[in-house]
Amino acid sequence: MTVSADPGATAASDPHPHRATVEGAARGLGPLWRWGAVVSVVLALTLHVVIAWGARTPSFAFDEIALLQYSKFLSGAGMPTPPRGAGYFPAWSVIMAPIWWFTSNPAVAYRVAIALGVIAAIVTIWPLSRAITRVGLSTPQSVVVASLVMSMPARTVQTGYVTSEKLLFLALAWTILAALRLWERPTVPRAVVFAIAAAVLTSTHSRAAVLLIACAIWLLCLAIRSWKASLAGLVVLLPIGYLAFWSGGLLNQYLGGGFSQGEKLLGNLLGSRPSIILRVIIGQSWEQTVGSLGLVVVGLVVMLVLVWRELRREHAIGPVCLIAAMLLGVVVLSVGQWSNETALYLASWRRLDAWLYGRYLDPVTALLVALGLAAIVRGLSRRVLAAALVLTAGLVGVTVLWLAPGAPTWGYVTPAHIPAVMPWFSTLPTATAETWQWGLVPSLTNENRFWLLASIPALLLLAALTGAGRLGRRGGEVLVAVLMVLASVGTIASTRATDHFQQLEGGHPVLADEINRLEAEHDGELTVDFDRFCTPGLSNNAVVQNTLAYWISPTTMDVSMDRNTSQAQIVLGCDIWPEGSAKGARMISGVESYGYHAWIMPGPLLDELDAQGRLEPVAAS
Repeated sequence: MTVSADPGATAASDPHPHRATVEGAARGLGPLWRWGAVVSVVLALTLHVVIAWGARTPSFAFDEIALLQYSKFLSGAGMPTPPRGAGYFPAWSVIMAPIWWFTSNPAVAYRVAIALGVIAAIVTIWPLSRAITRVGLSTPQSVVVASLVMSMPARTVQTGYVTSEKLLFLALAWTILAALRLWERPTVPRAVVFAIAAAVLTSTHSRAAVLLIACAIWLLCLAIRSWKASLAGLVVLLPIGYLAFWSGGLLNQYLGGGFSQGEKLLGNLLGSRPSIILRVIIGQSWEQTVGSLGLVVVGLVVMLVLVWRELRREHAIGPVCLIAAMLLGVVVLSVGQWSNETALYLASWRRLDAWLYGRYLDPVTALLVALGLAAIVRGLSRRVLAAALVLTAGLVGVTVLWLAPGAPTWGYVTPAHIPAVMPWFSTLPTATAETWQWGLVPSLTNENRFWLLASIPALLLLAALTGAGRLGRRGGEVLVAVLMVLASVGTIASTRATDHFQQLEGGHPVLADEINRLEAEHDGELTVDFDRFCTPGLSNNAVVQNTLAYWISPTTMDVSMDRNTSQAQIVLGCDIWPEGSAKGARMISGVESYGYHAWIMPGPLLDELDAQGRLEPVAAS
């Protein structure tokens, strides 16, 4: 794969056309690029640590706690309470499992898991930079580009959560690097390495199944160049890729949570109105574009040029076609998942991120950002930049004038779902559905200004690059310096969103702390049941179950389908329980989380706590 300054240039016949370019570039490099490589890696590490520093407790009762509970199970420490939710693939849990060999403290385990996420993010710079050298940059330049990609909010914000996103992108970067190496020399060993990398990628998340399909089709097409490598790759990829996908779903069923992610995808695509699908496409495209300062659009144009070159001029389906297939797969997945009227309009809990969802697309679009930035640094023609500018301007215009006036800009925001636009979190309104002025076209100062303010930096950067034309060595150095500053500012600005979400959704449940104190006082001999059917209205009881199960540690919290028949000493449930009161059960005084209370059943524990004055008084009959 090589990107010419002239996108219409013919690829060289050399199977490694980038090498001469890289060697020449390296000879012409000044010390700034070499120092820049060091500085950019340090910067990326610093920005990820800044975000990670604010992550003290899990904020996701499903995405984080389910994976942490899986890791505890895989470590051999058992599964106190099976997590509820749509299910998650276990690769990241495997990485986190050794944490539980050294601690049983859930707070410590979470902080160590966050640190592992930082390590995974920084390690990603290596395979990503090695892939970028194939675009025609030297190693220092490639390291700078890869570090900048990892420094953008779309990647740094994810470090504030114990989710699979870091491992998913790391595995994707290794898979793309393996594909490039296989394309350069299609041998059986390299095909096997690529197949294993793709299978590992599949085990990181269920959405990676579309990436697995793209890899399998690409391997099949590789038979045009080498049937032996193609056959070897498929022989390895198909069984272990299927095993990775099948075992991920099986683990969820074994742990009692089931697996239902993506089940509405086809129905949404076939049953939704075209206007709904169009809104989702525009919203997600806008989030990717403004969050990358327009670089994803540059990468998209370059990718299309290279795909055309591979298909038309080289008569082959090369690694850029693989990236394009991956992009198409995740676009169908992401758009299909959110293209429904309920998510956009009818849900009682209105979400802005449902209109802009970026989390599914981010791993593959990050490759486009890297491709676009690398092409600019190498020297991209003005016509490619102009095409990107026109596309971006058109998208911004449609978004600001058509999409934004009807969107719930005031709606709930989960930073991990739309991380790329979190630098503009502070511009979101504080209105509600009742006070919001529907149909408000964004301006620089009105309540709907978020959309316009977030769009301006991308337009300015692309306009400046288009005006400057092909960058020389100094121009490339200036560009990466500017982008380093912008990435730093963007990530630091995003901490307002991540800190706000941590305050809303994180924290230790006081009910869990109370149970842990009782357990410590009684040498862990107490039994606890969670009332599955308590619905206090303050939170989804699946959220409560997962959260309490994680923090009540190392106690085993069982789940009761009928608390009236529970034999446990402590029952966690709603504050009104006539049957329990009739049996003599009493609540611990002043202890409540998410509308749940601790009921103590008659026995020595109740007598002890009653003598200490820790129970609610008996209601008068």
